[in-house]
Amino acid sequence: MSSIRLEGVVKKFYPDRPLFFRKSSLSSAIFALDHVYLEIKDGETMGVIGPTGCGKTTLLKVIAGLEKIEKGKVYFGDKDVTRLRPRERGIGMVFQTYALYPHMVTRENLAFPFRLRKWPEHMIDEKIEFTANTLGVGFRELLGRMPRTLSQGQKQRVALGRCIIRNPSVFLLDEPLSSLDAKLRIKTRMEIKKILRKFSVTTVYVTHDQSEAVALSHRIAIMREGKIEQVGTFEEVYNHPVNLFVAGFVGDPSMNLLQLTLAEKRGELVMGEPVYNLKIKVPKEWERKLREKEMVGKDLVFGIRPEHIELGKNKSSNGIFTFRAKVEDREVTINNKAHLFLRIGHHRLLATLENYRYLPAPGEEADFTFSVNKGKVFNKENGLALIS
Repeated sequence: MSSIRLEGVVKKFYPDRPLFFRKSSLSSAIFALDHVYLEIKDGETMGVIGPTGCGKTTLLKVIAGLEKIEKGKVYFGDKDVTRLRPRERGIGMVFQTYALYPHMVTRENLAFPFRLRKWPEHMIDEKIEFTANTLGVGFRELLGRMPRTLSQGQKQRVALGRCIIRNPSVFLLDEPLSSLDAKLRIKTRMEIKKILRKFSVTTVYVTHDQSEAVALSHRIAIMREGKIEQVGTFEEVYNHPVNLFVAGFVGDPSMNLLQLTLAEKRGELVMGEPVYNLKIKVPKEWERKLREKEMVGKDLVFGIRPEHIELGKNKSSNGIFTFRAKVEDREVTINNKAHLFLRIGHHRLLATLENYRYLPAPGEEADFTFSVNKGKVFNKENGLALIS
């Protein structure tokens, strides 16, 4: 097993360049990876999430050696593997499409890399036996079947078996559950989690599904436009986002973001919007930091999670903001949560309620509250967190 370390990795693509490209040719470059620094501990599972086109899969391919880089270094442990070919890196990779040999039964799909190396039959059998035991109940029944006779979930298990049988030092998984239905996805990701924890293999897990990343990973890296925005546990990135992008991206539903102006009224700081008489009193513990950042009189963004908004008035006024809003729409989810789509002035907010006795109908107005201390404050100009 080994840790993974990326130091200043740069990967560019040239979408407009001609087929026979010369370095002197004029062509605009797109940064797929823009000076990426990332460290994954030995035995750790790192989830990588981000919007489509942010560089997640490119990051995986660079670690695997399938893409060459312009700058930077890739290390496995203390070993520089930047110039090593994929087969020299000791990796196991599971693709979104599984990549099984269609003309071979499962046993031969597993045995193929060892037959190429002319391993003795008894050693191949030992490898297959170990893999079957690892993948658990029902896997032996798949050994004699062709890929076309397997379900999507079974194909995924075989692909994972091909990864495990090689005893790699690093697992690389590229959205392996994306083609499964919701129920099977939950079951399969729990199987994957057991395997990853059993082997303690350093793993990079790329996914667009935040719930998968949370369920499987020790830590999460959030990417945007080829850069790593934040790395941490889910609790860290959810409760303490470093910027507006992370705040708006992490979480389902995402954080409510209000553009307000910080003003001083009678010695107290207030975040507000004069047009709609929207005034949120700044907690005392925030004032010093906001003054030090010279934010008084400037625009900022206040964020509050939907689950932190409550229906009805709160008897306590200490640190509580109460507002009246129009309910534009509502929906009740399958797990009995209610989403209320609210409008206050030109701002739209989402409130997520769990233990509710009644729900206001669309078109009605109602009172809502939230604790200001549960909110986050960001600099509108650069998006960085001021209070997080």
